[in-house]
Amino acid sequence: MKILIVDDSLLDRKLLSRSLANSGVKNEILQAENGEAALTLIGQNIGQIGLMFLDYQMPNISGVELMEGLVKVPATSSIPIVMVTASAAEDSKQAAYAVNPNLAGYVIKPFKIDQLMAIIKPYVQF
Repeated sequence: MKILIVDDSLLDRKLLSRSLANSGVKNEILQAENGEAALTLIGQNIGQIGLMFLDYQMPNISGVELMEGLVKVPATSSIPIVMVTASAAEDSKQAAYAVNPNLAGYVIKPFKIDQLMAIIKPYVQF
C-alpha cells in the first residue's frame, strides 16, 4: 500500500517523507502539492493508497474540503487520513472530526515523530 502526502509546502512534504523513511517505513510515498494534484494521484492509484497525510490549510481546496469529498465516495471513504496542521485550535480539530469521524489522527506541526509513528503504526509496513 502507498502513502499519499498532501501539503502545499514542499519543505513539509519532504520533512514528513524523510521522517517516515528514517523511521523504517517501507511503503511507497506519493506527494501532492494541492488538492487537485491529490485527486489526480488518488485516481491513478485507486485501491492502492493505504494512508493519507493531509494538510489542513491549503489554497483552492482545503484539506477538510478534500477529505469531505473523499469520505463520500465508496472507493476512497476507507482511506485512513491523518490531518497534519499548524492549527492547534480546538474548533479546527472538531471540524475535521465532524467531516470524518473515522479520522486516523490529528497532528499539529511541528510534530514529534514518535507521536506520528504511534498513530500510523497499524497502516504502514516496516
